[in-house]
Amino acid sequence: MHSIAYVVPYFGKFPKGFQFWLMSCACNPTIDWLIFTDDRTEYDYPENVKVTYWSFEDMKKRAQSIFDFPISLERPYKLCDYKPAYGEMFAKELAGYDFWGDCDIDLVWGNIRKFYTDDLLNAYEKIGFNGHSMLFRNTPEVSARYRTCLDGLLNYKEVYSHDKSYQFDEPGMDAIYEGLGVPVYKGIDFANLLKYDYGFYLDWQTDTDREKNEAQVFTWQNGTITRHYLYRGEIRTQEYMYLHYWCRPTTFRIREYDPSKQYLIYPDTTTDRYYPITESLIRRKSHRSALRYYVKSIWFNRKKITPERILFNIQGMLAYKK
Repeated sequence: MHSIAYVVPYFGKFPKGFQFWLMSCACNPTIDWLIFTDDRTEYDYPENVKVTYWSFEDMKKRAQSIFDFPISLERPYKLCDYKPAYGEMFAKELAGYDFWGDCDIDLVWGNIRKFYTDDLLNAYEKIGFNGHSMLFRNTPEVSARYRTCLDGLLNYKEVYSHDKSYQFDEPGMDAIYEGLGVPVYKGIDFANLLKYDYGFYLDWQTDTDREKNEAQVFTWQNGTITRHYLYRGEIRTQEYMYLHYWCRPTTFRIREYDPSKQYLIYPDTTTDRYYPITESLIRRKSHRSALRYYVKSIWFNRKKITPERILFNIQGMLAYKK
């Protein structure tokens, strides 16, 4: 079995769903997460989540140490652009792992090994194309691939010399791999919830699957994330590797963290209150009031509202409508 470690630098207070995220990590005991953070809140960290307490200044020094030019890293959000460099940046901590990765924490993991099998890992050097979860083969060549400079594409020196966000971890790296002709695994084995919609809809759905997207809820239990949806008068199910909340204004109504319990996930709530999965429940829980959702969303994301983020979200909404 190939060894895997996700690198997760995070500065500021962890979100309210962090303990739920940790519980889902614990249900993947053959994978490690290496967290670097300044949040010293006492959480129930499982053995495979290894925490190093750093200041943001420590992070900036580590990032600067691998470059021979002055970098720009003035705010934690800019770390998204630095994700492709984590293999070099954290080479010491990642020594001995076959794959290293980066991921978000506004998600809940399912059974990762069920989807990322050794056959899949043997076939690719880069697994994933979205910033919420990507893996790279842990070799010097692959870890340095972000330094590749191709005509007409983003250059890492430009990205790391300026404060603006370039999305270098997503389209930037995709363009480099495509330009080099190196295949990337782009399977849709995750459930990515649309943050712009007050309903509960999945992104990356084909036109033929849109009918399946009208009424659905999710459950998490014993390390498995399951989608329950209505299709042609029946309740259907589908398992995913993880569910990405994607900044949705989610309230975590959880009294007890116990993997054996069933956790229900619907548009703006994750709860450990047990509900039998019925057609009535799916129809009732799969939608929320538009006004309530958007007011809650603005409040939930109030600290992230900047002119740059507003523009980014407007562009995303326009792309979604197309």
